[in-house]
Amino acid sequence: MNGHPSLESPADETARLRDEMEQLRTALEGAVEDNIRLVEDRDRLRGRVTMLARELQAANAAYAAAAAPDDAHPPEVLARSEALSQSEEELRVAFEELQVLTEELEATNATLHSANRDLDAKVAERTREIASANAALRVSETSFRAIADVVPDLLWRADNVGQVTWCNSRWYDYTGQDLQAALGAGWIDALHPDDRDPTREAWTAAVNSGETFQRQYRVRHRSGDYRWFLARAEPLHDGRGRVSQWFGAVTDVHELIQLQDRQAVLVAELQHRTRNLMAVVETVIRKTLASSKDVAEARGRIEERFGSLARVQGLLSRRPTGGRVSFDALLSDELAAHVPLADDQATSQVSLEGPTGVELRSTHVQTLALALHELTTNAVKYGALAHPGGRLTVGWAVREVSADERRLVVDWRETGVPGMPPPNPDAARGGGYGRQLIERALPYQLGATTAFGFADDGVHCTIELPLPTPDRTGGSPHV
Repeated sequence: MNGHPSLESPADETARLRDEMEQLRTALEGAVEDNIRLVEDRDRLRGRVTMLARELQAANAAYAAAAAPDDAHPPEVLARSEALSQSEEELRVAFEELQVLTEELEATNATLHSANRDLDAKVAERTREIASANAALRVSETSFRAIADVVPDLLWRADNVGQVTWCNSRWYDYTGQDLQAALGAGWIDALHPDDRDPTREAWTAAVNSGETFQRQYRVRHRSGDYRWFLARAEPLHDGRGRVSQWFGAVTDVHELIQLQDRQAVLVAELQHRTRNLMAVVETVIRKTLASSKDVAEARGRIEERFGSLARVQGLLSRRPTGGRVSFDALLSDELAAHVPLADDQATSQVSLEGPTGVELRSTHVQTLALALHELTTNAVKYGALAHPGGRLTVGWAVREVSADERRLVVDWRETGVPGMPPPNPDAARGGGYGRQLIERALPYQLGATTAFGFADDGVHCTIELPLPTPDRTGGSPHV
């Protein structure tokens, strides 16, 4: 990729030295072949000279035998003399050629000896360099593998055509693949089936273009579970700027992706809750103004109801990330804002009975909190908590309707209240907003079943509303 420095590894240096040795070996072989050819030419010339010498010797003997005592020169003797002269000339020429060839052979032998000495020196030097490069390569490889197994990422290396040639031990420990299964394109088999083809296409495109490879995909753990990882690979270039190999890292980002998903859900929930809160505020103001005798009374009631909403927002903001508000926390928070809650319920006017930690749907909290607020303020002003002998008992339980449906049953019962009105009055004492909220808003907005009435000695109210659907896989309950 453009912008990355060129790298020459010890392996590249070793390859270069081997190329130089191959070139020297080729040159030496050529010189040896030339020397062999000269030796063969010399041997042929020597054979020819030997043959000519023998012919000349035979001719001289024949000439001496045929010569007359009176030194007469018959024609046959003259012919032999001419043949002898011709043989002597050929022999002289052959000796001259032999001398020239011998000189060339000596010069070639001297050059060959010099080349041999140079080659021996270069071979010795290159051998030392290769040994040093191999030692450095072994040290570098050992250090690299040690570092590669220390880092938490899954590391890998591929050749210039994208075939994986090495993975660190963390890849094998995580995926459970054997040492050969991940090589080549085998690492694709460890990915989620839905991620394999898109990842293969993206990797091929990166190899063809020489650009950085980056992609998120799911990798199978040896247990069979899948986790999200971010893979990134960079190309490494040789001295001529060509991609020689790829080096990549695979980082676990599963928790980060889950956090991002949860954040998106929380943002959507916040937006929804804000819209609901604005609607609740508008309804509270409108209903309070309609049921109040004057502005001062309306102001007091609005402040009380807004205080209840503020307490609910405090509960929502203090809950753990992704957690829910429980009914006992919501009830205790509202009651504690108006009356002291003693640890010894036998000496207190308030008695709470029910399981802790029953989580509510997030969309139900605000409306249910307003209903509890109306019941509490009515009890404090006019009901059981307004009289020394009065007592408030709130009980709740979870009813399992089916495997996928649970409902919370709340029983609000006040006793010890003197001067109760006749049964089924048109409006609850202290105004009709609270009763309208319980009997109309809760069924409409929460899908609840409610009942509100007056017993002989106090108010009795029941509320039954759906709870979050349990997640049987061990995760958080569904909304």
